[in-house]
Amino acid sequence: MRPVHAVVAVGMLAVASFAAPGTVAAQNSVEITLTQEGQDLADALGISVAELEQRTEDEIAEAYNVYRVDEFLRAFADATSFSNRGIGVDYASNGDGIMFGVSGAVAVAVGDLGRDEQDADTPVAGVAPNLAIMGGLNFARWGKPALTLYANAFHRGGKLDELEGSITSVGVHAQYKLFSPTGGKKSLVMKWGGLDLTAGLEMSRWVFKLGTGDALTTDFGVDGTTGTADVTMAATGEFEVSSQAIVVPVEATTSLRLLYFLSLYAGAGLDLQLGKADLSTSLDGTMTAIDPQDQSEVDMGTASVEVSGESGPSAGKARFLLGVQVNVWKLKTFVQVNAMPIRSASVAFGLRVVL
Repeated sequence: MRPVHAVVAVGMLAVASFAAPGTVAAQNSVEITLTQEGQDLADALGISVAELEQRTEDEIAEAYNVYRVDEFLRAFADATSFSNRGIGVDYASNGDGIMFGVSGAVAVAVGDLGRDEQDADTPVAGVAPNLAIMGGLNFARWGKPALTLYANAFHRGGKLDELEGSITSVGVHAQYKLFSPTGGKKSLVMKWGGLDLTAGLEMSRWVFKLGTGDALTTDFGVDGTTGTADVTMAATGEFEVSSQAIVVPVEATTSLRLLYFLSLYAGAGLDLQLGKADLSTSLDGTMTAIDPQDQSEVDMGTASVEVSGESGPSAGKARFLLGVQVNVWKLKTFVQVNAMPIRSASVAFGLRVVL
């Protein structure tokens, strides 16, 4: 498993402007030293020693996003930010008391090429998960039934393969209903939920690093004219990736409840995003390979990787959201999709009790 991709597979105050996010990148490099066995492997693959070195270097550089570290970090920052969408607000229950629940989300963001990333020589993407314990309070008992306030929070430490770290997120939102929902007996058949305006502040932090003394394992294949050598690189040193996101989401949504049990909701929003993602890598590793001719293990040589960079998320983007909720008395279960065209998407899901 490629280490950076493994990190982002589980892949985190106010907004002052819509300026493009800044990017800072240091000198990044991959250096390969082949043993005599490694040089002999070139003959088994039907390529020159120089070609074997270059192809090995290219595979390691792609695994660690050396070529496009700034775009990877921007995608990672976008994914961290987007992992907060849909986990802290109820868009369909229209409750008049208190509510609480547990939600989760997985967000994916791609590099600057958008949907064309899949055809890029070195495609980049960021993935970030999130969880939340949330609560809400409607102000009907104080004569303000149009207003509902929400809060959510979560923190978890843990390990991801050879990496250890934590995920932290908090959020507060205010929701105001412009039009009253459908009332009376007909609401049992079909109930329109009115038009809701929601705004809030969300903050998240996602950080993982290689533990002291642990080895980070990278598997890849090196192609030749007569076969492919499966290579494993075991590296030690420094590897840390982190992302912090500060977001002000503004949304307009509406909902429709059918036969009481099923609710559908949809809307659009604008996310004003700040924050940054950092990557710092300084690794030294040994490489072993499987000779494609006799399947023997080869001491291929050593590799060193130096990568560092910093980038912010996309500053301000429009998105849409769609969701479905199943209502069983006070218990509500939902699935929600958020999408920022070309750039980011997330799937949120959860369980809530509305009293």
